[in-house]
Amino acid sequence: MRTMYDAVTAANIPADARMVAGYIDRIKLPPWTPADWARFPNAVKVTIVKKAATNDGHVLDVEPGDATPAEAPGWVRMRRAAGADPTIYCNLSTWPSVRAAFSSAGVAEPHYWIAHYNGDPAIPAGAVAKQYRGNVAPGYDVSSVADYWPGVDGPSSGVEIMERITVTPPNAAENAVRVFLSGSPAAAVVIRPRLGGDGFAKPMWVGDIYAWGSDHQGVGHNPTKTGGYNSKLTSHRRYDLPGAVWADINYSAAEPFEIDIVG
Repeated sequence: MRTMYDAVTAANIPADARMVAGYIDRIKLPPWTPADWARFPNAVKVTIVKKAATNDGHVLDVEPGDATPAEAPGWVRMRRAAGADPTIYCNLSTWPSVRAAFSSAGVAEPHYWIAHYNGDPAIPAGAVAKQYRGNVAPGYDVSSVADYWPGVDGPSSGVEIMERITVTPPNAAENAVRVFLSGSPAAAVVIRPRLGGDGFAKPMWVGDIYAWGSDHQGVGHNPTKTGGYNSKLTSHRRYDLPGAVWADINYSAAEPFEIDIVG
């Protein structure tokens, strides 16, 4: 898990921050300048837009005075057409309305960055980040972020989603699925339990992952623990399989789920 800072005024954020989020469009105030971004030369940078008409940015800010839940599906559709893998920011109480807007529009849901100022950094199931502290002196917010944020941790960090497949389990017991990878040093899979109508995913389990390279040598397995269904998933999880050209993933799941092939 990583820590991310965001602020209206970039200078309020600690200069040694390793992950920052800032605005590239604004409604009443000016966006961050190039000099603002340059304060954090070694940080992962997340760009936020407030207007649903802006075809740019990693994240759309959905809150009063900015974009509305009803505008979110259109922005996500526009950003995907531009090749992005977008995220919606909203508070916990607004999240059900945002999800309902995607369902009504028939648009696949994006990633979510959820605000809930309860001081607990635990990221809710189905989200990729949580803003858990707000307006910390001298004026910044603090979020916890998953180790891998699709659309943010993209090609610039050697990560690229090559394909997304849907797995429909034949039963809720022990199963396996074979996937084919690129064989590159960045080869990996991201396993994504599917969210239900309440915004949460039913748990699934991942067991051993047997991966093989082009030289027919084994290159990976479940990095958490070998043997048994010991990796309980209620949100997405990445498994690095460098050099793998195919892998057999053992799993137990009662509901369909997705696997991203990363290359």
